[in-house]
Amino acid sequence: MKKVKILALVLMVVMGTAVYAQSSPGGKNARGITGLIVTPSALLGWENADFGVDFTYTMINNNDFAHIPAVTVSILRKAEVAVAYDIENTDDNNGFSNLLIGGKYQLYKEGGTALALGGNFETLLGDRYENAEYKNSGDIYLVATYAGDFFDMPAVTSMMFGWQIAQAFDDGLTTNFNYSMGFELSLFPQTFKNYVYWINDFSNYSYAIVQGQLNANRGMFNTGLRIDPLKGKSDLKLILNIVGTDLLDEGDRGFLVNATFGLSF
Repeated sequence: MKKVKILALVLMVVMGTAVYAQSSPGGKNARGITGLIVTPSALLGWENADFGVDFTYTMINNNDFAHIPAVTVSILRKAEVAVAYDIENTDDNNGFSNLLIGGKYQLYKEGGTALALGGNFETLLGDRYENAEYKNSGDIYLVATYAGDFFDMPAVTSMMFGWQIAQAFDDGLTTNFNYSMGFELSLFPQTFKNYVYWINDFSNYSYAIVQGQLNANRGMFNTGLRIDPLKGKSDLKLILNIVGTDLLDEGDRGFLVNATFGLSF
């Protein structure tokens, strides 16, 4: 009960600081959910359309490459669902793939402040997973997003708290408390005219529980640029992310490139 009270207090403080209505371009995180790099946001991919579809491709490199195509559907300005397929590598001995399914429902939205309830499911596919510890996982989370200004540069900040359950190959269960936060800041808007954003997040979890690119054992800090070349288009979207991953852990640093093309109806 004490933890619930503390969480509620944090969310009240976060939401109470939202005084500006800066919008987000609606970029996707590594598993196709609208958000930052790993962290989801409480916003949707299409806030001003009843129906929208986004197609995302993410490439992550550390010791090897991961390729993650995803499709995300925004529904009635209240919810979104994403399906992604994580191809870790194609080695015949230890390559594997993950099916990643996620979604969220927007509980509250007023100006630049939003609150959403979300969840994810992950399952390991294929027969080449000798080095994998888990075969399935699921989580549920609450995420708050609020808008503000940082030295006259509009920013959108998101904070997430969640609970994850993972099933090992021996059918044992492991639970984990997940948290993350980060922001998306319009970089020098008078110069770049809201085409370029600085994005970053810190988390104690990765985009998938079975993957070989982002090590969240000691926490993970990611940062980079988000570019919105079609800014102002009401029915089309093209968002590019160029990110350095896990930059505070020597030996685990890598990079992520992410591109989202979307359209609304």
